[in-house]
Amino acid sequence: MAGRSTRGRRSRTLLLAILVSFGLLAASCGSDDESSDTAADAGDTTEEPAEEPAAEPAEEPAEEPAEEPAAEPAEEPAAAPEAEGKITDFAAYVGGEGAADASLDPVKIGYINQQGGAIVVTDTNDDGVEIAVKYINEKAGGIGGHPLEVVTCFIANTEEEGQQCGQQFANDDDIVAVITGPTVTGTESFYAALGGEKPVAAGVSVNPADLVQDNAAVLFGGAAYILAPYATFASETLGVESAVLLYPEGAGQDDAAAGQSSAFETVGIPIEVVSYPATAPDLTVPLLAAGAEDADIVMPVINTADCVKFAEATRQLGIPDDKVLASPVCLTPSTIEGLGDFPQWIYAVASSLSIDPTDPSVPPYTDILVEQGQDQFIGDPWVLVGFSQAMTLARWLNAAGVDNLSSETITAEMKGFVGPLILGSPVLDCGKYPEAPAACNDNTQFYQYFGPDGFEQAGGFVGPPEGWEAP
Repeated sequence: MAGRSTRGRRSRTLLLAILVSFGLLAASCGSDDESSDTAADAGDTTEEPAEEPAAEPAEEPAEEPAEEPAAEPAEEPAAAPEAEGKITDFAAYVGGEGAADASLDPVKIGYINQQGGAIVVTDTNDDGVEIAVKYINEKAGGIGGHPLEVVTCFIANTEEEGQQCGQQFANDDDIVAVITGPTVTGTESFYAALGGEKPVAAGVSVNPADLVQDNAAVLFGGAAYILAPYATFASETLGVESAVLLYPEGAGQDDAAAGQSSAFETVGIPIEVVSYPATAPDLTVPLLAAGAEDADIVMPVINTADCVKFAEATRQLGIPDDKVLASPVCLTPSTIEGLGDFPQWIYAVASSLSIDPTDPSVPPYTDILVEQGQDQFIGDPWVLVGFSQAMTLARWLNAAGVDNLSSETITAEMKGFVGPLILGSPVLDCGKYPEAPAACNDNTQFYQYFGPDGFEQAGGFVGPPEGWEAP
């Protein structure tokens, strides 16, 4: 493929953490064990903004948070670093310290996700939320000293289930805000029933209904917006001249595939797009139909459940791993279980890569997972997203003030949020797209996996190509 010679000029980043944790990653995902060890103390110093991540923490410690969480609204949580920096002091990001007072009434938030049915984008986003809440309550002072508590509601298969979750959260006066995982079914019904009564912190959206909400923030971006940068990277870094894209019909990837393919059309790279039934057991036929063997780059826009069969199909057809440009959804324990290792693909990620210890935000994050006994989730991108959602919402709640929590005050904090986003893109612009006012990110970075040698950064954060418009 054209542009492959650029690999030798990339700064090599060997991620030793992945070598150590292969056995841990193979552990079962989706654990709901609440008897984990105490969360890590994330009192690391805060990095000053830098063009390149610093090799060591800064010598000067971040400003100590107040001993008692403020009851009145605060302009900024204590010791928050600059927007273009990296978060290393997680408790300061939230705005508190120490353990919440278990004798105080909890502050409740809702959590909704799609799982238990025919379509599951992720069920580990839940774990990220749980890990964050445990950390917030044990290390970051809760919400103004009050414990943070999560009330869950899940969509399995129907629109009615989304409606029921929206009604449940809207009618519960104790629930002050909602976190949502990626939902394919029931999303519109959920928002209609919620009726704008509670602000919503979303992570990555796979349904356009998230993006048009006035009371929501999709922190890591809508799928179409964070897949469009693939075309920028393919054109400017890899120099490809032809591309193939495969996606499963009706499995939450239709809009993502449309956004990604339209970006390739914007930069003038011919792209062949082929869909396949979500229940297809083998993907060699759609790959052949797309002409994947002759294309410069092959891109799966898939859910985690399809990762193993996609890798098996490309190998059966003799398509080299380094011709595949994929999202990070395959960097999960289930891929290790099915293949014995991650495919040596190029991976795009719209956040920090949680197995890149050169990113200053990653070590304090992985320390928390280790100390909570959740090592198996270190490489899971959805756990990272859920963790960041809960931490960022807690930041907003503390900034509003525990005695002043309302839809209006929390939404005001959400609307005024310009970053930094914990473990997120350094480019945050909620409201950039008029057609998607809730979308906060459209930047993505790239890594290539080299097996025993770990991961190498293949490209820094870039946005969609100039002139691209969401379909």
